[in-house]
Amino acid sequence: MFVSYVELHCHSAFSFLDGASLPDELVATALELGHSTLALTDHNSVSGAMEFAVSARALGLRPIHGAEIDLDDGRHLTLLVKDARGWSNLCRILTRAHAHTRERPGPPSPPFVSLATVLEHADGLVCLSGCALRGIHDEFTLLRLREAFGAERVRIELQRPFLRDDRTRNRRLVELARRLGLRCIATGNVHAHARARAPLQDAFVAIRLHTTLDASEPERRGNFSHVLCSPEAMAARFP
Repeated sequence: MFVSYVELHCHSAFSFLDGASLPDELVATALELGHSTLALTDHNSVSGAMEFAVSARALGLRPIHGAEIDLDDGRHLTLLVKDARGWSNLCRILTRAHAHTRERPGPPSPPFVSLATVLEHADGLVCLSGCALRGIHDEFTLLRLREAFGAERVRIELQRPFLRDDRTRNRRLVELARRLGLRCIATGNVHAHARARAPLQDAFVAIRLHTTLDASEPERRGNFSHVLCSPEAMAARFP
């Protein structure tokens, strides 16, 4: 069956203080917009997986489970579950990511894992290169990912958050993928199911940074590129 576009990078409210929509809101809106499949890739977590799966089954959407993983060097990558082995490995990676977060009294520290941990648990997972600004965009690391996952389970992720260098960055990534024998995919880095939730997402960013809305403006998205779009709209974004 031909599928015109599948959103493979999507955050729910279980990406705490970042995602602004519940999984059932994302599922219902995805179907209204014409999607048949949706991936949920919350930050360092599969906490929303059950709610996502139940809503998707009830409404007739095909769910793909995954997570966006923070690495210990500050970069991100996105992992999608292909099979039962992949689910097991994703859970092991996330367990490692959170293992050190409560070693001291007080609030937990941010979760992260080493790239070596991801490479060690690659079976059954598909790896996307990650966000426009903090993804894996260097040849050396992508070669290591290709060796561990295989060329068919690594994708160079292209995004258009409507920043000044979007087109230049994407052209460079397409050329990098060509050199490495990898394929590209487009993603929306979704953080809200509707435009009306964008102000809430802005507020979450300010709270997460312990600052005001005005002071957090450089860190906020500033547009609606992170709102779930129809397949047709995404095709127009990536002609």
